[in-house]
Amino acid sequence: MLKPLQEVLPPKGRAVGAFDVVGLEWAEAVLEAAEGLDLPVILSVAPHLGGPPMGALAPGLRHLADSVRVPVALHLDHGESLEEVARALRLSFTGVMLDGSHLPLEENIRLTQLTVQLARAYGAGVEGEVGVVPGQYGPGKGGEEAPQYTDPQEAQRFYEATGVDALAVSIGTRHGLYKGPVRLNLLLLKELSQIPVPLVLHGASGLRPEEYRALIAGGIRKINLYAELALEAARALRGGAGEDYLGLMAGVKEALKRLAASRMRLWWG
Repeated sequence: MLKPLQEVLPPKGRAVGAFDVVGLEWAEAVLEAAEGLDLPVILSVAPHLGGPPMGALAPGLRHLADSVRVPVALHLDHGESLEEVARALRLSFTGVMLDGSHLPLEENIRLTQLTVQLARAYGAGVEGEVGVVPGQYGPGKGGEEAPQYTDPQEAQRFYEATGVDALAVSIGTRHGLYKGPVRLNLLLLKELSQIPVPLVLHGASGLRPEEYRALIAGGIRKINLYAELALEAARALRGGAGEDYLGLMAGVKEALKRLAASRMRLWWG
């Protein structure tokens, strides 16, 4: 069941999984895991990751989402322009994010306000971001540079000015796989959780179960995952026992399904 982003975001104390998918096999694995657990889920598409063009992938994702009984949002992750946002909405995406986190606050607000105006015409939800989660988005590319932590006053101003449905924050995580210790700022998260908007965690790959639990208890309600999925897919391919492409891809799909299910169980509680 395809649903707007805002309708799959859970109450405090739980987090919905948002899985970046780069092919229909990935989406099938995630949806089978969600349906098996009877949990809502978000299929995210991040164009900068590569894979099929958004226009080619979207029809298949819509079909798959409508074929399961659990609520599914189809979300544009890290959109880079208003044109990309508009294209996603025309393709029936039910959630969009224009990542203005690297811009000055007022410009981030301006672009996000325009994103909200576009999305509301389609009934779609909007995610914004304040603060910078460093690192590239592929597996093994998590940078060691320090995050630009989210300023609570700026986040409050951003939310009040834009009315976004979800807010991504920077509290110590990094995109990609970690090369050093993770230093989560839970005190900052506690302060940010006073803003009346679901908080989103980017850079979630590689965290320990107790860290996930602390983040969810602190107010995180949407968790993005990609790097671990990509690494798991590569492992499945290297160790695959299939004699042909379809056999190998069946092994990849099963590995991704197991990983997605384990994270959904942990995050939903």
